[in-house]
Amino acid sequence: MKQTGSKCVIHTHSKAANLITQLIKLDTFEISHQEYIKGVTDQFTGRNLSYEDTLIIPIIENQSQEEELLVRTGLAKCLRTYRRSCATLVRNHGIFVWGSTWEKAKIMAECIDYLLDLAVDMTKHGLPLG
Repeated sequence: MKQTGSKCVIHTHSKAANLITQLIKLDTFEISHQEYIKGVTDQFTGRNLSYEDTLIIPIIENQSQEEELLVRTGLAKCLRTYRRSCATLVRNHGIFVWGSTWEKAKIMAECIDYLLDLAVDMTKHGLPLG
């Protein structure tokens, strides 16, 4: 929380967060031109993203113990590289979402979970995410 300046971190094991990291073999999840992107805050500017913006969430590899995520996967480096992101996906595991208040973190977690669920369906149907 020190690196992000956040006051709240929400960690979930949602089915959509787990699945999308298996469907996308990249180091980031990216989606644009979806309404719910407006519910996500750019952590650098403090402003909400717009419909035209691309939401980018880094994906790190899972570890056998959650405390190893900081050391073995380079989570600290990931937070520096993706300073605008309010979340990190953990492959085959779940997602961490953070915000300046618990209310903002909760709203963003809900919006991102919706977008991840949508992305799973879009990927199944061969639709582009951007």
